[in-house]
Amino acid sequence: MLEERRTSQSRQSLLVGVSLLLAAMAALAVYSKTPAPWLQLTSPVVITLSVLWWLRLLYFSQRKASFERRERRRKQYPAARLDIPAGVRKFEQYDGGQTLHEAQWTYIWRAVEAQGNYFASGLLAAILPPLALFLLSSQLLALPTGGSWAIGLILSEISCLVILVFLALTSREPTAEWIENRVRAELFRREQYLLLAGVGPYLFQNSSEAAEEAMRRRGQIEGADAHALVELVPMQERSGLTWLEALHQRGSAKLVHSSDFVERMESYLYYRIGKQLVWFANEIRDIQENEQIWSRLLSGALLAAIAIAAIHAFHLRGVDAAGEADDRLAYWKIAIGTLAIVLPPLGTACLSIRAMYDFRGRSRIYQHEKGLLHTHRGALQALIAEAMQLPVGSMGRDVDKIDFKFRAIVLRTEQSLSVESAQWVLLMERREHEVSP
Repeated sequence: MLEERRTSQSRQSLLVGVSLLLAAMAALAVYSKTPAPWLQLTSPVVITLSVLWWLRLLYFSQRKASFERRERRRKQYPAARLDIPAGVRKFEQYDGGQTLHEAQWTYIWRAVEAQGNYFASGLLAAILPPLALFLLSSQLLALPTGGSWAIGLILSEISCLVILVFLALTSREPTAEWIENRVRAELFRREQYLLLAGVGPYLFQNSSEAAEEAMRRRGQIEGADAHALVELVPMQERSGLTWLEALHQRGSAKLVHSSDFVERMESYLYYRIGKQLVWFANEIRDIQENEQIWSRLLSGALLAAIAIAAIHAFHLRGVDAAGEADDRLAYWKIAIGTLAIVLPPLGTACLSIRAMYDFRGRSRIYQHEKGLLHTHRGALQALIAEAMQLPVGSMGRDVDKIDFKFRAIVLRTEQSLSVESAQWVLLMERREHEVSP
């Protein structure tokens, strides 16, 4: 259903974009034969709207291609490798796991869609001010005496500013939908592994009771509004006692042990910690590369602005020497003047886009969490090795001790990942779009 909706929206956007472009082309074609004033007024506006819409379509097209290219690269040249032994079970293969797994992926796709809408609108908001300035400077330099074309350019500038104001008024907290769906997906992901280890709300429950609790928790997470969702993030009971404290307070004697606890440890090691480490490694590499690209674009725009300013200064000196009557420099004057006005705000637009993605902040959070996960992975690997040395079918105090340690490791790991999610929310939360000055 979600895929069909995205396809429908894509087709609708494409049709609107094509319609606007055809209208612009038709207006220009008619204008070349019939210099009607209304065409001179409307052509710049239609062309401007066509350019903006095609920029939006280009972003979504490039986003899809970039995702596919990134996934191919991660498979062929991963930043970190994960070799999962045959026989290690996925979470959804355990009792009660399928319902939580399905819910997680439902909200992952919703988060992806909301993320794309936010970035598309954010890019538009960053580009609109330089575009408006370009249209204004074109009118002032190329058509200073006025006329229909000049009015059309000013109307185009007004259109850009109206769209910018519309985005500002209608997109309060533009990342709210993305954050809400991402947090919901992360809660379902965490819930899966709490169920796997039998901790948190599943402590002291047998398999059937845990499966029923998983259904209840799914309804609670799906039905929570944004405020209630935040209250579900802390890993604690209603009394304020954390789940890790509850585990230590009640001890290992009352735990409900499962005969496949070693298999569960391996599943958690590879499918939770291992896959998360690989994702962090690949994401950090991609983020750092994207940050370098945008930094180079920013530096290039600012260096070009300095160069154009210097050329503009020499041009003005040449005009003083040759006199204003020399019309050969008219077009050169318009081009240089327009670039001198537009390039600095274009550089700040690149700065706004880089701030919108916040490459450096996300990279630092992921690097820190990656280091913590390595610590948890080492502890769990040592625990699995200890469990492998136990006699087959052994029960008793040694098994209780290993099972207890496993549950404690799971709670510490999930607590660490919950903190990372909270930091990500603080980093990506926006009250309004990033707009270049």
